[in-house]
Amino acid sequence: MKDLKGYLMIIGAACFWGAAATLAKFLLNQQLDAVLLAQARASFSCMVMFVALFLFSRQHLRIRFSDFGRFALLGVAGLAGANLTYYITIRESTVGTAITIQYTAPLFVMAYEVWRKEEKFTTLKLVAAILSLLGCFLAVTGLELSTMRISRLGVFTGIGSIITFSILTIVTRHLLVQYSVLSVTFYSIAFASLFWLFINPPWVVAAQSPDAETWGVLFILAMVSVLIPNLLFSGGLRYIVPSRAVITSTLEPVVAIGTAAVVLGELLSGVQTAGAFLVICAIILLQIRRENAALAEPQPVRE
Repeated sequence: MKDLKGYLMIIGAACFWGAAATLAKFLLNQQLDAVLLAQARASFSCMVMFVALFLFSRQHLRIRFSDFGRFALLGVAGLAGANLTYYITIRESTVGTAITIQYTAPLFVMAYEVWRKEEKFTTLKLVAAILSLLGCFLAVTGLELSTMRISRLGVFTGIGSIITFSILTIVTRHLLVQYSVLSVTFYSIAFASLFWLFINPPWVVAAQSPDAETWGVLFILAMVSVLIPNLLFSGGLRYIVPSRAVITSTLEPVVAIGTAAVVLGELLSGVQTAGAFLVICAIILLQIRRENAALAEPQPVRE
């Protein structure tokens, strides 16, 4: 049952990410800077989580100095890198193009984990990965290839989004061997926030002068697109291996399209519906052969 819990948590994360995609695209259409968007999401999430942990659960703020490098890799290359490259790819192309590119990550994650002998290669995983990628492509494009436009910069950042999302998944799983979900999530967000302060310092942000309403929307976006789903995604990775987690997360574009259909009245075509069905089939297919992948509870870090 633990792996079922893991799948449900990953599905929950994908639902939050998918629902937040429409809101993010709205802000980008309002000419909000992609860097500010990514920075605000991480910074607001970091502040909220720090206050909560400091007041109620300080033991999760303790990490070993020797692990700072791995947390920095997770926060900067993983979380900040995945957000920035994804949003720039959206700006340089379309949401559909950006999502389709980023969600080729399952194949890279699976190949890396098999190479490192962290996971066993199975035909079932490969079939599920291919089904999820095909379903994602069909759900996003509806076979209207004219929607798949992209600039040279978009190609570069699209490849970057594959690499950074893979890093986010793999390093999170490895850190969960030693640390709690709360510790891993907080420090990934904290290092991402520090990175954004260096790239986009406060005086630069102030010069952009977002109004109070925009800051309010950015705060909500931070909660539903970073804090809550990252907690769920990290929690899910305690119970299932990275390749299965990232394949399951391809449900995100399906949720994004479904949300747009409900909120914006954008009806799904038959091809898009078939694509969504393939993604769901891929997730179900992973349940045929279970893996004992649950991690033991980590020991608290002593002061």
